[in-house]
Amino acid sequence: MKTLRLAPAAVAACIALDGCGGTAFELPPVSAQEALLAAREIEADPALPRYFRGRTFYEETILKLDRRLTQNVRPLCARAETKDCYFNFHYVADDEVNAFTDKDGQIYLHRGLLEYLGTDEEIAAVMAHEMGHQIANHVEEKRRSILLGALIGGVLMGAAGVAGGATQERADELTAEGMTLGGQVGMLAFSKEQEREADLLAAYVLARAGIDLESAGGTFEVLAKLDDKAWASWNDTHPAGPERIVAWRKAVV
Repeated sequence: MKTLRLAPAAVAACIALDGCGGTAFELPPVSAQEALLAAREIEADPALPRYFRGRTFYEETILKLDRRLTQNVRPLCARAETKDCYFNFHYVADDEVNAFTDKDGQIYLHRGLLEYLGTDEEIAAVMAHEMGHQIANHVEEKRRSILLGALIGGVLMGAAGVAGGATQERADELTAEGMTLGGQVGMLAFSKEQEREADLLAAYVLARAGIDLESAGGTFEVLAKLDDKAWASWNDTHPAGPERIVAWRKAVV
């Protein structure tokens, strides 16, 4: 079994909270050459089998892994100063290739994604990744980012309309458009950085649960192959699949 020993470069400057600009933990940097080599690995083995299993299988597996993953996670929440160390997993019986975290620790795992995960370790990696978002308080950070982006976008476009001689009605329309666009930008402002942080926190969670990290890392190869099948905004908000593969391998040594 491969256990967790974080590469020093991955966390030396970021292990203390308040240290690293938008995140407290960060995966090691990945060069373009490293990502290219990983992409070639994926191209050399593009097979992406699906595992058609029933609702009962998924619900029982998620429940079993829930108990294992959450048993020893409180020290990590305390380290991240997360007050609500609470995780409630939901199986969603549809074909959407997605998993996401909502407020209050609600985590949703769609069948469309689970069908591409061949082992308990791979399913556990997705669950731990979503737990990482909750531990790092990403949901609240995203909410604040959306509000700030909407405010800035509305002010800038409204002011530009007034400066350009627009009528009050048109200026109001521009303000509304600016708030919409600004909110969309705010939603994505830290998304890739947050995804990288959630990946690293997943490694901590999995290690504490005694789950083999090498087996769990197969999840990132699956996700890389799913780039053209995943939920619509997946490619906008997640780092490129090959990049995540390399970062995981460098962090878990």
